[in-house]
Formats: sequence, C-alpha cells, structure tokens
Amino acid sequence: MTTHMDTTAIEEAKASNRDGGPREDRPEEVDAFLEPEEAVGFEEGLPLLDRPYEEYPDDPLTPDAGADVAALAGHELVGSVEDLAAELDTTEGKARTALHLHDVEEPSAGGSSDSVEREGVIEVPLHGVIDVEHLRTPVYADARLLEHLYVRCGMSIPEIRETLEEGMNAGRGGNKSRWSVTEAEIRSALEDVALISGTDTEGGDSERLRLGGATHDFSESGDTSPSGGLTVSTSDFE
Repeated sequence: MTTHMDTTAIEEAKASNRDGGPREDRPEEVDAFLEPEEAVGFEEGLPLLDRPYEEYPDDPLTPDAGADVAALAGHELVGSVEDLAAELDTTEGKARTALHLHDVEEPSAGGSSDSVEREGVIEVPLHGVIDVEHLRTPVYADARLLEHLYVRCGMSIPEIRETLEEGMNAGRGGNKSRWSVTEAEIRSALEDVALISGTDTEGGDSERLRLGGATHDFSESGDTSPSGGLTVSTSDFE
C-alpha cells in the first residue's frame, strides 16, 4: 500500500530531478496564474497604457505626457495618486504635481482586479493568500513555501522568483524600495532543503532529502520513512 509519506517522497524526488525547471504535468491553474495581466506598478505586469514600458514618458511633467497621465488616472486599476506614481515609476509628489499641471482629476476609485494588491501578503496558486508574517525570513528560504511552489505547483526557479517579487512588491507604492531576490538565491534555498540536488561536504551528491526539518533516506531497499522532523503540508500556511 502506498502511504501519503511514500507519495510525498516520490513527488519530492521527481522535483529534485527537474534541477530547477518547470514540471510538465503541473495543474492548469498554475499556468493560468502565471499568465501576465495588467497590474499597477512599473514593470509589475502588463502595462496599463497601450504600449511597452520603454515608451512611457520619462518625465510626467512635460507637455507631451498629459494624455498619458490622464489615461492612467482614469484607469480602473489606478485608485490613488500612489498607484499613479507606482505605474509612472516616480514619486507621489511628482505624480500629484503632474495631475495639477495637466488639469487631471486625482484618481479616487479603482481596484476592480481580483489580484492581491496589499502589502504583507503573497498570493500563490492552488492555495490563495499567505500572510508573510507566517513565513520564515527571508521568505524565499521558507521550506513550506518552497515545497508548495516547486513541488506541488511545479514552478521553475525563474517562475518562483517572479511570483515572490510580484507578491512582495504588491501595494508597496512608489516611495518604498523594490523587494527582489535572485534565481541563485532561490536555487541555494532549494538546495538547503534538498528539493533540488546539492553537493555535500565531500563534493558528492547528497542522498538525503530534507524539508522543513524532516529527513528522508532513499536507500536501495526503497525505504522512504522519515528519520525525524516536520511533516509539511499547505495547511501549515494557515
């Protein structure tokens, strides 16, 4: 009989063999979640204007920028001067000056999108919203989150980086520095919990899989029983 622990160990072993790549048979909900969509914030998603970010005005105070400022202020996702500043990659003070200069009313309503746009939470597929206070610091090193994104969702390292950066920067506004993580840092974190193959102190591949403190031995007999530690499930996020 195949136990839950056996199934989990097999899934984690398959994930380790992907070496940071995406899982081919992952749920369709994950692919849908990763599809780019319009979002407030410069280079945070698809542009709110009908052209690439590279063609956004360099300075919202110039006369030629008036139409763009008006279009963004009237966009359904832009609900404040802070949102406008974030989309234009400028300060709130400059965004407010641009509104007055171009005789455009300040945005006062928006946020019709279903996506998470508040600071301090991350939205992930197959689970929903996670409060970052429940995660380890830095969040990219949290074993439960890594297991969920890499094993259950089947994300690649670049997709994990994109998901974390988008979630951590949502709602931060233009006055706060951007949160970022590198693919190398995520790879190192995955190696630390043995979700991808790392190198042990003797220079060989480790044969032990550790996740959130749990250690699984993959012996020749096929025994996958844990030698101690935590059993991780997505309910741990709640």
